[in-house]
Amino acid sequence: MRRRTKRKLKEFFKIFFLLLIIHAAIVAAELFLGDSGISDITSTLIAIISIPLSLVNKNLPFYTGEGVLITAIYGGLNLMIQTVIVYGVKRVFKRLKNQDSF
Repeated sequence: MRRRTKRKLKEFFKIFFLLLIIHAAIVAAELFLGDSGISDITSTLIAIISIPLSLVNKNLPFYTGEGVLITAIYGGLNLMIQTVIVYGVKRVFKRLKNQDSF
């Protein structure tokens, strides 16, 4: 039983760090390429990324002008919500796939 729990947790952290890398790449592209024509694309991606946090409260964007600590907390909360959603969808599809094989 313990081995299964460790495997699930390991899979959860893999999803978390993958999403963290994707978020960091999008934010870095926004910061460094903000003056170029790619700014429209990165702004749209940031708006899409911030959807889970805006569902909690409409006044909570992905990034805020309230300081680094608050921005990191909101970003971490948003990332955790996204990780739970992706992990849950992955588990549902895995269970559906296993039911189809019987």
